[in-house]
Amino acid sequence: MLTTTVSQLKVLLQSVPRSFLALNPNDLVQPRMEGKWSRLQILGHLCDSALHNVSRFVQMQHQTEPLSITPYHQDQWVESQQYISAPTEEVLNLWISLNQSVIRVLSSMPETGESPTCILPDGSVVTMEWLAQDYVQHLKHHLQQIFGEHHNLGTE
Repeated sequence: MLTTTVSQLKVLLQSVPRSFLALNPNDLVQPRMEGKWSRLQILGHLCDSALHNVSRFVQMQHQTEPLSITPYHQDQWVESQQYISAPTEEVLNLWISLNQSVIRVLSSMPETGESPTCILPDGSVVTMEWLAQDYVQHLKHHLQQIFGEHHNLGTE
């Protein structure tokens, strides 16, 4: 299952940068609607998500007990990181680099044996495979916000 997730991430690492750089630079920094993030801020949020998740994936591999997942305050992260005024290529390169780390960590997991688990804030216990798939689904959801519902990111 992790191999499918890793494959999807690799495809996204090929398609997203080209598609993102093809967008109108003015459209990247304009909020999509009043009170919503801009496309650049959404990509920044995806950087924060990758940062938190790669940490979770590493911790899950090295703990004997299930890792307790704690949520983070995404609006505070996006604001503190100042993605709205950060250079586009810097945010894009950060997204690429962090997802390369996610791929390395997930790729190093043995396919046999018992999968590490974590406890979600609602008390549910899930496997690393579930968390990795959820990460990719979250990523795709926000990429649809950036590119539109019908944009093909190559992972369908």
